[in-house]
Amino acid sequence: MQQSIPIYRPFRWLLWGMALALPATGSMAQQVAQTLAYQQPEVAQPEKQLTLKQALSTLQDRHQVYFTYTDDVVQGQLVNSRNWLQQPSAEAALELLLEEFHLKFKKIDNQNYVIKMAPRSRSARSSDVRKLALTSVPARPSVAFSALTQVQATISGVITDASGEGIPGVNIIEKGTSNGTITDVTGRYSLNVGDNATLQISAVGYLSQEVEVGGRSVIDLTLEDDVKALEEVVVIGYGTQEKKEVAGSIAQISNKEIKESTAISVSNALSGRVPGLIVNQTNAEPGRDDARILIRGQGTTGNTAPLIVIDGVANRDGISRIDPNDIETITVLKDASAAIYGAQAANGVILITTKRGATGKPVINYAFTQGFVSPTRKIELADAALYARSVNTWSQQQGQAPIYTDAQIAAFENGSAPSTDWIDEVYKSHSVQNRHSLTVNGGSEAVKYFLSAGTAYQNGLIQSDETTGYRQYNVRSNIDAQISERFKVGLDLAGRRENRTWLQYDDATIYASTIRAAPDLPATLNGLPAIGRERQNPLAIAQGPGYDNLKRNVFNGTMTASYQIPGVKGLSLGGFAAIDFIESNYKKWFQQYTYYQDNDGDGQPEPYKAGPSLGDTYLRVADANSQRVTLNTRLAYERTFGLHDISAFVAYEQSELRIDSFYVQRKGYESDQIDQLFAGSANSDNQQNDGRAFEQARQNYFGRISYTFMDRYIAQFILRYDGSSNFMQGKQFGTFPGVTLGWRISEEAFLKGNPVVSNLKLRGSWGILGNDRIAPFQYLNVFSFAAPNQGYVFGGSGANVLVPGVVPNLNITWETKRSINVGVDAGFLKDKLTLSLDVFADKRDNILAPRNVTIPDYTGIDLPDENIGSVQNRGFEAQALYRHTTNAFNFNIGGNLTFARNKVLFIDDQGVYPEDYQSQEGYPIGYTLGYEFIGIYRNQNDLDTYPGLNGTAVLGDPIYRDVNGDGEITNADRIRLNNTAIPELQYGISLGADAKGFDFNALFQGQARVQSQLRYTFNNGNNGLAYFLENAWSESNPDAPLPAYNRGNTVLSTLWLRNVAFLRLKNVELGYTLPNTLVSKAGIQNLRVFVNGYNLLTFDQLKKDGLTDPESVNIEAWQFPHTKTVSLGVNVTL
Repeated sequence: MQQSIPIYRPFRWLLWGMALALPATGSMAQQVAQTLAYQQPEVAQPEKQLTLKQALSTLQDRHQVYFTYTDDVVQGQLVNSRNWLQQPSAEAALELLLEEFHLKFKKIDNQNYVIKMAPRSRSARSSDVRKLALTSVPARPSVAFSALTQVQATISGVITDASGEGIPGVNIIEKGTSNGTITDVTGRYSLNVGDNATLQISAVGYLSQEVEVGGRSVIDLTLEDDVKALEEVVVIGYGTQEKKEVAGSIAQISNKEIKESTAISVSNALSGRVPGLIVNQTNAEPGRDDARILIRGQGTTGNTAPLIVIDGVANRDGISRIDPNDIETITVLKDASAAIYGAQAANGVILITTKRGATGKPVINYAFTQGFVSPTRKIELADAALYARSVNTWSQQQGQAPIYTDAQIAAFENGSAPSTDWIDEVYKSHSVQNRHSLTVNGGSEAVKYFLSAGTAYQNGLIQSDETTGYRQYNVRSNIDAQISERFKVGLDLAGRRENRTWLQYDDATIYASTIRAAPDLPATLNGLPAIGRERQNPLAIAQGPGYDNLKRNVFNGTMTASYQIPGVKGLSLGGFAAIDFIESNYKKWFQQYTYYQDNDGDGQPEPYKAGPSLGDTYLRVADANSQRVTLNTRLAYERTFGLHDISAFVAYEQSELRIDSFYVQRKGYESDQIDQLFAGSANSDNQQNDGRAFEQARQNYFGRISYTFMDRYIAQFILRYDGSSNFMQGKQFGTFPGVTLGWRISEEAFLKGNPVVSNLKLRGSWGILGNDRIAPFQYLNVFSFAAPNQGYVFGGSGANVLVPGVVPNLNITWETKRSINVGVDAGFLKDKLTLSLDVFADKRDNILAPRNVTIPDYTGIDLPDENIGSVQNRGFEAQALYRHTTNAFNFNIGGNLTFARNKVLFIDDQGVYPEDYQSQEGYPIGYTLGYEFIGIYRNQNDLDTYPGLNGTAVLGDPIYRDVNGDGEITNADRIRLNNTAIPELQYGISLGADAKGFDFNALFQGQARVQSQLRYTFNNGNNGLAYFLENAWSESNPDAPLPAYNRGNTVLSTLWLRNVAFLRLKNVELGYTLPNTLVSKAGIQNLRVFVNGYNLLTFDQLKKDGLTDPESVNIEAWQFPHTKTVSLGVNVTL
């Protein structure tokens, strides 16, 4: 029986209590807030005007909260309104206080807020304009304190931002005087100035400018954003941190970057975005197009998948199918900063934060994209003439007579006999995909909300295929309620319906039947599917009744609560209860299909059945239901003491997972029109069923202490104590520490204020992380029922008996990774140019691997894997970004690069191979044994000089290197070859620009130091790629670069290894935002239209040879083709 970790009973009561209290949350929060407002004692008005800094200090003392801001944000600002003093909560007071200064705040936790300049996104600007209009803030009339006789001219104009939108509230002062004004809600101004005047223009969030009037009467200006990168707040796992205080290796991707990709699977939108994230899309079939994601490469022979955390809850349903319009940020923890997730963090952690509501009127956004999808390239098949010549040559090499006559080949060459291009016949020019998304966010001080609903759709590329497709529906509701000044609750609900349907044969079978079909065979007869290759015409299969269907229903619910404990400033208690349901319904209908053949030559094709026999037709139905409950409670403390900033928390978390599954199957369907179990054979020999259950539990204690001194010396300490039911009782828990240190050198006196170096920070981290993602119950004796013919016979009847399986491993434990990272961040010219560099070294121990020990077969048992493997992974990352803004044009260019190389330090394979150099030790993971190709036997001298594989060789065979020099080519001559298809180096290059309402962005993704095996099989009846057939050795082509047909294609060698490095235009988009003066008349805040391209261009070494996409992983390219997409879209904000 499983050694389960019990769920602490009070948490169950807490979960039910929260659920019962939920319906009253919204109304109660409003009533409490109103009551507190009425009960608030009257506050005496100050006798003199306060500065903004003084007002913030008053709020800090009044509400026991802390504000973080830089001096330039508040310097010189005087507070006019006093209404903020009457507000019952810190947030309500801040909202009123900051409104007139075009500032915003972000709540970090219950007691900490960051005050910063309002973001300059289009929607935010429109919102700001709306707020100013609602509060009737007019352009202030100019007041000239100098003599009226000095006024020479009236200057007017409009002040805009980089996107061309007017900026309200810009201060325009005549230099050397008190004569000035501010812009109105559209950014317009008018000011009387003296002769030879100079205007000083300034606004919060922008760089100030000085402009000489020079006799002009109209002066329009575009203000440059004031770059404040260090004030960005970064999600770090169980909390947030200002970017300037981050000492770990952490990368963050914004919602804007994610939405620049139109890929249906969000995983594909991450390619090339940040260093350390290695992303490859290995399949493009709808519903199966998720990318493979690695963080800093492959560091283990075991599970390599990173931990996915969604809104603080680990192990939710992955990243790929979340609506990108719901995502606020995606954060990647790459070093010891991930130690806060303990035994699941060794492969790195990806944190997904969804959007939340904000105070203000409802903001409604609708987004739509319509995409047209086609293959990234068309592989070049041999035409009928080349095929026929090659078949004859192949036949002669087999000692057989030619198959095709010269007259037939001539007819193919001159076009009098048809040549079928099966790719053109089978695949459409394009398929379609689209996504709709509707979001609403807003709220009051009492309740804030973010609501969304969306749908996505893809269909297949095969002609007449009405089966293949992916359809998704998703909804989300994130609600935050301020019950009282100290107590806050939240409720997050998300649901998704996924429906994937494919043809009854997998994509490898479909694509193999396409590219291997002989070009002298027709694909259709009178528009009907013909016989095709081996009666597997993809057109016939696509029009048949069979299908392969998977439906998934996903539900995620989280209830959060936090309470600021009175009496101890900065102390709070919080937690959450989360529940996740996934229901999977699988159904495969495997049936016959119809092709047509004109056997009697009358021009009227007759139908024939193909596929399984009637007795082997079947329906398989499978259901799996999983439920995960996660409970968390956390005690946090955050306080500033002079020059000392302290933040700390301790937490307890536990989770329970249960999965129940079963399947049933019946064969022998007489009709393909009834896809139900009852219609199958009643014979029990044609029926199958099975059912299983699985349980898993985790229990975790953890905490983190963060300390900053003088805003320049940074330290963070992490400790996590994790327990997992994957291990036997008494050995379930392990300790995972982590330390990160940082030094902001740019804050030192000798560098602070330097006009060139605006930021310089050194970072370092060390930690131990775990990986407990292994097959469960390996510490138990495992038994199974013997096969029917392997049991015992009693009284003439067979007896069901149990037989032993794998011997238990009582000492099994998790993998451990020791991680070291050193990095530097630098900014120059007010952070217009930013650079980042990280060097890392990881060592993974306790990897599960087999012992090099054998036991007799008669025992009937297998030895277990043991924690004996060891792998080293080292590399570096670099990132650079340059941003430049002029009055009329913004431009940015950036790049990132990741290099990661692993090496197996220990695996117990000594003595397994004939030669020591064949051991896996010392080579990267996945390097397989193969021969080194050095040439082709072209003449008798080659046959006499070089030994053949296994002692035989003929002209046209490949020559392999005799590695051990024994005069023979055997298994002992194989060496380790890179055949992993995982790049050691991956990079991204980004471009962006905007001017006068137009915006442009592009992303290039590339990879290098990567190889993959690509070979072919060819004979009479099975076509091949033109490259292989044209370049194969023959007596008429003795200098060809490849061996004779099919020679050497049954063994792995360097002959078939191809460089699959590439540079791909991953995303490119051109958009236009209509002028606000135009769309505002229709009640629209923002209206943007765009055209987007995905995977439009690829530069690689395979394309010139007419071969497959470099990200394909099928050895003969029998795979759904990789695709590119051209999309049109619109985004409307109300």
